[in-house]
Amino acid sequence: MTRSMSLGILVLAVAACGTAAAKEGVSDSTGGDAAPRPTTASTAIATESSARLLAFGTRVDASIDNGFTSRTDKAGQTVTAAVRSDVKDARGNVVIPSGSTVTLTIETLDPGNDQIRPEGRLALVVNSVSVNGRSYPVAAELSPVRHQLVGRGVTKDEVARVGAGTAIGAVAGQVIGKSTKATVIGGATGAVVGTAVAAHYAYRDVVVSAGTPITFTLSRALSIASK
Repeated sequence: MTRSMSLGILVLAVAACGTAAAKEGVSDSTGGDAAPRPTTASTAIATESSARLLAFGTRVDASIDNGFTSRTDKAGQTVTAAVRSDVKDARGNVVIPSGSTVTLTIETLDPGNDQIRPEGRLALVVNSVSVNGRSYPVAAELSPVRHQLVGRGVTKDEVARVGAGTAIGAVAGQVIGKSTKATVIGGATGAVVGTAVAAHYAYRDVVVSAGTPITFTLSRALSIASK
């Protein structure tokens, strides 16, 4: 009787060990097949490493692609420029490669004259920069753009002013001198006055040539995806 009980206990112990081993095998198999899930922290690090940041105050130098003038161009038109040299972040990584395209808008473009605004008016706004085929909006302060003033010469309006001055001078000469000679002198004097008036009102166009250097400074940090 005692021997039979001992054999029974031994059989039960062996069965229990087999069940535990089977469970452990299943657990190991499941753990080996399951791929580790990325944590939120690791995802954030991967996102940060895929983008490069240019800090507030970073300067960007570029050159105007195509020239424009107040004679033929107007406010609202788009102007492009090419970045002149690589723009790097604090770690020395290239964020904006040389040759990248900067897009600007003409905000103000008016000719000048002695009567209203001798130097004319010119204002550009930086809109975006294109890097590796992707466009990024830019907030920046643009330094004054170098330009020149070019006279238009005598236009129809100026001719009309000279003619009006001649006619007025001739009438005045006839009234004062009451002779043909006085009329001629008055007309010549009026022409001189009319020419002076025309010159005073004559427009001088604001001209920005192709290749003109421009510089803008970021007024907000700019994040650009790395390759």
